[in-house]
Amino acid sequence: MRILSYRPAPSGGGTTLCHVDVEIVAGVRLFGLRVAQMPDRSFRVFGPNTDRAGRSMSFDPAVVDAIAHAAISYNKLDGHSCNEYRFAS
Repeated sequence: MRILSYRPAPSGGGTTLCHVDVEIVAGVRLFGLRVAQMPDRSFRVFGPNTDRAGRSMSFDPAVVDAIAHAAISYNKLDGHSCNEYRFAS
């Protein structure tokens, strides 16, 4: 799992932490994923919607955790500070 691009959510972005482009495995890249943290501190990852108002992809919970933790690690390494662990205690 490799973060290709990291864009922090603006302040006041609700549950959204960031948007990322990721390379899941060599040669498989996903763009414009929204990483969110829910009030129960779990993570969600959403792909872009289709032009018919439907989802373009879905992820197994283990993949969600891998993407979210890769984004958070990237955030720390790259020096971004906004919106990290929005619901952390």
